Amino acid sequence: MKSKFNLYALINIISFFCVGLLGYFLFNSDFIKPDYFVCTNIVSQDFQISNSLYTFNFPISCDQNEYFVGFYDFNAIIFTENAYQQRPLYIFLVFALNSIFFPLLNILGFGEIVSIYFFVIFIHIQILSLAIIMLLEVLKIKKLTYFDVAMITVLTFLHPLAKWEIFEANNWMFTLLAIILPIYLLQKDSKVSLKGTLLFGLLFMANRSIIASFAAYILIEYIRNKNLDIKNIIKHFIIFFVPYTFYRLYFFINDLPVYDTNAKYFQQFTWIIDYFTWGGDRKYGEYFCQRIPGFIECYLDGTFNLINYLSVPFIFSLISGFILYKKDAPLLNGILISSFTLYAFWSFSGWYPMRFIYYSLGNLINILIIYGFFRLNKNNVSKLLYATPLIIYLLFLTMWNNPVPEEFIDSKYLNISFICIIFYLLCNYKTFNQILKD
Repeated sequence: MKSKFNLYALINIISFFCVGLLGYFLFNSDFIKPDYFVCTNIVSQDFQISNSLYTFNFPISCDQNEYFVGFYDFNAIIFTENAYQQRPLYIFLVFALNSIFFPLLNILGFGEIVSIYFFVIFIHIQILSLAIIMLLEVLKIKKLTYFDVAMITVLTFLHPLAKWEIFEANNWMFTLLAIILPIYLLQKDSKVSLKGTLLFGLLFMANRSIIASFAAYILIEYIRNKNLDIKNIIKHFIIFFVPYTFYRLYFFINDLPVYDTNAKYFQQFTWIIDYFTWGGDRKYGEYFCQRIPGFIECYLDGTFNLINYLSVPFIFSLISGFILYKKDAPLLNGILISSFTLYAFWSFSGWYPMRFIYYSLGNLINILIIYGFFRLNKNNVSKLLYATPLIIYLLFLTMWNNPVPEEFIDSKYLNISFICIIFYLLCNYKTFNQILKD
């Protein structure tokens, strides 16, 4: 690629193409029987496009209305007990884009629901595109072909978090960025910077786990520079909370009630305080596991379940991680610190759907797979053989909410994936030997 802009544009083009194919494959074809199992249903919806109505099957989540009231009118987030009142940035981005461009789209005959869905998907694609570009820089990938860009974009969009959730309003796409951003910023500047801190502070208003990403930012800098400056760390944490403090100050000045559904209903993280304040176990069952030390066992069970769910990608990530350790141990350490800081953060939530573990380990697997794509293969044929079992497996993998692990993927596609892995290893063993010798 001659420039970052060309790379960014190409990733966007391929991403929209992937979204279109996935929308057809998952919801409007007979290749699979899609099921979100929890919260989301796939229903037939009418979309107004160029003054004509078209009907497509499309997912609708149980909390879609919480997002959409803000997409239509951002004031609804501020002045009502909205579930995302304390995480407003993502909703504001979609609201702003829809407010600016819908009048034009309306003239062209597009309904507002089409406009909103488009900008939901558009925002998701921008977040993932930025994450891919930063990752390529973090992994020090210098030479890129159109084939390379196409394959890593496809692999990223087939990973379950993107594959199933790119169509729905959510702030989950930030989690891949949360792992990559600390390492990327420290490559640009070896010290924690004011701009970097403020950036994390802004992103915290979109996704709460960004605070763990910011902690990784400080931790990696300390490990690399061996300089523990407590006053400087405190200063940066204060700066980190500046954007959120100003946001909360608006509520205080205008005497507005503050609502946080994560704390009020799910008791995420606050259950630990309640446990020691009120004594005894808190909620248990239906993903809740607010017991001490029982929450650790629940989290580990979910971790093993995730590894089972991503069995084929996990195998590739282990191979890639081993090679990365031999080639660039400091880079691997940074990636692992960033990932496991996020992993540790979610371990205390007290509510453990698999996606919370996916935010860290699932994205780590994706990062290592992309590294392996470049470092384990010398030509396009080898890269295609590398990607084939992953594409087959991820394409036919069910949603992570599937309550029956034996049915995560049809055994037919699992067996095909393993056969493709064996074929790839046999064809590429000379390259592996050479890498191990270097």
